[in-house]
Amino acid sequence: MSASDFHFSLMDNVDSLHATLNKRKAFYIIVQNLTDKVIPQVKVKLSCPPEVKLLVKEQLYGGIAERISKKRVFKVLPKENGAFNLTATLTTRSGHNIELPISFQVGDVQEIIKPISLVHKLEAENTGSKINCPYCSDKIDEDSKYCPHCGSDLVYIKEESGGTQEEIKTEHCLSCGTELSKEAKFCGKCGQKLV
Repeated sequence: MSASDFHFSLMDNVDSLHATLNKRKAFYIIVQNLTDKVIPQVKVKLSCPPEVKLLVKEQLYGGIAERISKKRVFKVLPKENGAFNLTATLTTRSGHNIELPISFQVGDVQEIIKPISLVHKLEAENTGSKINCPYCSDKIDEDSKYCPHCGSDLVYIKEESGGTQEEIKTEHCLSCGTELSKEAKFCGKCGQKLV
């Protein structure tokens, strides 16, 4: 028998749970026997970080007949807001040991929106000509004073080079080989500190 003998998931095949701080959260974990044989004594144990208290942490599913599924309820109590990882581990007498990772969000935790999405929107609005930033090589507007990707000051470089990007002296990153401006302190591609 192998992990493919089971379908092991949260009810409705969701991959994350949402809860409110200091309110119990109950959810079902389903185990389905995908074989044509009875699988004896299935146990599922839940583990979590200290910010989440386990109220029901282990359930026995008993034996599961061929092509049958069983569900059991688990309960937790979130003690802090945030995003946490829970792990449900299925074990059987016949040697199965399968883990199910569960994302657990408590409260209104917002995902960090990467600024690159704003840059793409600005690029779509601007129809001016584009050049490559001498520091990070990303496409930027020709009249930019600062690079929107790496934040480099481009005014100083344009004054020193007479306004043309081609006249800027360059060197290469020793780590990844990216062409960089002489004034660069870090590689815009791999982040290597330059000497």
